[in-house]
Amino acid sequence: MGMAASQARLLSITSRLTNNEFRSQTITNSKLRLAEKSQEASAEYMEALNSEKLVYGVYNDNGGKTYTPLTANTILSYADLKNQYSIVDATGKILLNSSDIKKYQTSVDMADFLYKCGINKVDNPKYAEKLKDIFGESYEELFDADNFDINSDAELNKWPDNLQAITNSGISTLKDLLNLSNEELLARDVLNNDIKVIVNNWNSSISEDIMSLYTSKKLDMSDLGIYVETLLNYPSAAFPNPDDDIYFDKSGNSELANKYDIATKKCYNNAHPPYSGDGQGCFLHVLAHLLLSSEGAFLDGTQNYSASTTTGKSFNVDYNYISRSAIYNNNQTASLVEVSNEINKVDENGAPVYKAPKDKYDTTTISSSEKDKLLSNYKWVDGEKVLKSWTERVCDLFYASQNREALGINYTSELLPYLDKFQTDMANELSNDFNEGRYNKDVEVWRNGIKKWINNIEKAAKNFSEELKKVPVRKIPDEKDAKYQWYVNLWYRMGSTDENTKGNGTAYKEIEQNLLNNAEWLQFCFEHGILTLEQAEFTEKGSDLYPNMGAYDWVSKPYKNASDFVVEQDDIKIAIAETKYKRQITEIENKDKKYDQDLKKLDTEHTALQTEYDSLKEVISKNTDRSFKAFS
Repeated sequence: MGMAASQARLLSITSRLTNNEFRSQTITNSKLRLAEKSQEASAEYMEALNSEKLVYGVYNDNGGKTYTPLTANTILSYADLKNQYSIVDATGKILLNSSDIKKYQTSVDMADFLYKCGINKVDNPKYAEKLKDIFGESYEELFDADNFDINSDAELNKWPDNLQAITNSGISTLKDLLNLSNEELLARDVLNNDIKVIVNNWNSSISEDIMSLYTSKKLDMSDLGIYVETLLNYPSAAFPNPDDDIYFDKSGNSELANKYDIATKKCYNNAHPPYSGDGQGCFLHVLAHLLLSSEGAFLDGTQNYSASTTTGKSFNVDYNYISRSAIYNNNQTASLVEVSNEINKVDENGAPVYKAPKDKYDTTTISSSEKDKLLSNYKWVDGEKVLKSWTERVCDLFYASQNREALGINYTSELLPYLDKFQTDMANELSNDFNEGRYNKDVEVWRNGIKKWINNIEKAAKNFSEELKKVPVRKIPDEKDAKYQWYVNLWYRMGSTDENTKGNGTAYKEIEQNLLNNAEWLQFCFEHGILTLEQAEFTEKGSDLYPNMGAYDWVSKPYKNASDFVVEQDDIKIAIAETKYKRQITEIENKDKKYDQDLKKLDTEHTALQTEYDSLKEVISKNTDRSFKAFS
């Protein structure tokens, strides 16, 4: 019984010794793992000690330099004495905050963009300079220049539109005049009845302020002065008069004129004092011959010639005025037949070729007496005063001479001077050859002069209007403002091609709000090439890509070469790592101590068990030997 108990106890001790050895091995392994964790914590801490961060150096007002974490917001925000950079993504777009993008998209032009970005406005020196070019040195007397701005459509349009409106109707009338025939223009006396009226209307329609400045010569030859000068300086030549002597080639010995002079001389002389016979009726013989038709009718005495005056009176020319005349008796009737055939000629339309010459001294009206109308070179047709044909003039003179007493015509003071004029006009008509080519040339010169004047008016009006469009704005962004060039550079980098043309939005992109101040994100993007950097640098030759930007260019630059970017130890990261390292080491050391204590306990227990084991084993051995001896 004792033997069995001892063996059972021995087995129990053996089991506990084995368990202790296993636990001891486990603790030893744990201590090894603690050593590994200590090495890991040490390596992590050493890595933190080597960590670096990018910072941005900015000069302050005192010339000192301060450093702030490198973020997108730090790079993109303006500050005095700060270099300008842009952040560029893989597609070439610059990254911007929403504020700058909104200002750009809502701006009318670069100036408006600069104003939105806080650039001050200053007076534009080119504004006054341009107004002097257009209106002359006295431009301030013409209008309130402080309120005259190209951005004010009403004020800008007032000048060209008002003056253009004044001239348009007149120019239209002038162009219509040029479509009239030579005869129509001559009858209208276009210089006095049309052109001068139009110019006088222009003169009175143009504002009194402008005219007073112009007439007093305060308005010099600016664009406005040239415009007004062109309006008022119209061609002063009257429409060419075909009756002027310059259009006749005087031969002095025209055969037909000589025939007329010889044939009519005796009757003409007899009509003057001292009268021979019925001298006061003698000129009727001349007129009767002039009324002969081209076929020589009633020369045989078989019929009379029936006619009527321009006043509507009918009369007959008896054959006796032919047969009893000195003309007939001197065999001169045939000569006057030639003259009659000439002055009674009609054109292809049946219209008389010869008309009575103009008489600038004629004072007849539609209400004049019949005798005045009969002795005039003019007649009245549908209320219009027009020249008589030579045939009509001969008829009227014949009737007036024949009925002078009834008409109350004084022979000496009224009829005889008209007979003299008649002979002179007939001599000129027959002896002078009208030079149509010379006349038409002068008419063409006159028409071209009017056309040139009209063209000059339209050109002056157009030039004046175009120059007004070139008036710059009165206020411009202050180029001396430190921010000016910064935002000019940004304007062009965002895709603008000039001061008035914005980009289409393909040159920029908005940064997410949560990334604007994220330094780690930006540093990661720079270090891994996700984002790149451009710097606005001064260059005398300017930029090929942005030619209107001025003496600056956007140059691609590695972020490590940016003079404002500085690498520093990341103290915060180191401090965090150090705290973590100390905590980890403390935990490891505490666990290691506990493991040592546990091993010591196990060792003590193992010694006691081993001692008991050895004792039991000896007892069992003795008991076994005793038993063998008892049964041997």
